Amino acid sequence: MPRPQRPLDPLAGPVQAFAAELRLVREKAGNPKFLQMARASGRSRTALAEAAGGDHLATWETVEAFLTACGQDPRHWYGRWEAVRTATAAKEPGRTPAPPDLAVESRQQPGPPPVPPRPPRWRRPLVAALAVVAAAGLLVAFLDSPDNGGREPGRGASPSPLPAGPVTVVVQNKVAVGASGLFEDSTPVYLSTRPVPFCSREGCEVADTRMWSGAVLQVLCQEQGAVMTNEDAATAGITHNPGAVTSALWYQAEMPNGTDGFISEVYLTPASRGGRGLPACAPP
Repeated sequence: MPRPQRPLDPLAGPVQAFAAELRLVREKAGNPKFLQMARASGRSRTALAEAAGGDHLATWETVEAFLTACGQDPRHWYGRWEAVRTATAAKEPGRTPAPPDLAVESRQQPGPPPVPPRPPRWRRPLVAALAVVAAAGLLVAFLDSPDNGGREPGRGASPSPLPAGPVTVVVQNKVAVGASGLFEDSTPVYLSTRPVPFCSREGCEVADTRMWSGAVLQVLCQEQGAVMTNEDAATAGITHNPGAVTSALWYQAEMPNGTDGFISEVYLTPASRGGRGLPACAPP
């Protein structure tokens, strides 16, 4: 009998959260053996097992093979994997993220490497806006250079840095109870078409997006919406609970399968809150 994989804590970091997502994919596929997955994908069973181990982030070619062997479309996961890779490299001083290794794809299926999927509909106006901002920044830099009209270096405004994104966040679907309790909610959290509560009964819940603590999402923008809280206000001492949070901030989030919608930051881990330096969402 194969040895079970060690438990994972999805809240320990993006690598562990990503590995937990891969485990869930394999579980939904019927928990095929890694040997069976290796035969179907051409990757070694050791590499496939390590991809869901949580000790390090696997290469894209391994993740792609893992997903393919479990019946998933890898194109919907490329952005997620790249975001985790960037976040991991950022924690290691002096390290520049290496480009993904797509050599296996070209060996197994002749032709150009796969192109990452187009951003979802809600991203496109924002991406276009960022392109305009970037062009404006280049123009300012040219006009302020000493080669343009003899202006002195350092005189004039410098272009502002572009906003960061996308950002990886982790779901924390928990209720603050009493002075210190923080427990998993009895109902799952989900994405909605509008930044408002009770979408399951208001008709604005996005189908097939229900999730629990540990789920990993990508967010690209933020928006002010309805005020939300994770507090059980009827319990004594709730005002002293360090895990209690009330906020009107919502993120436009994307699931690994490409489905997108709004989620309140109160349903995310503390490290995932606060806007993360993201720009405001473009109007619909």
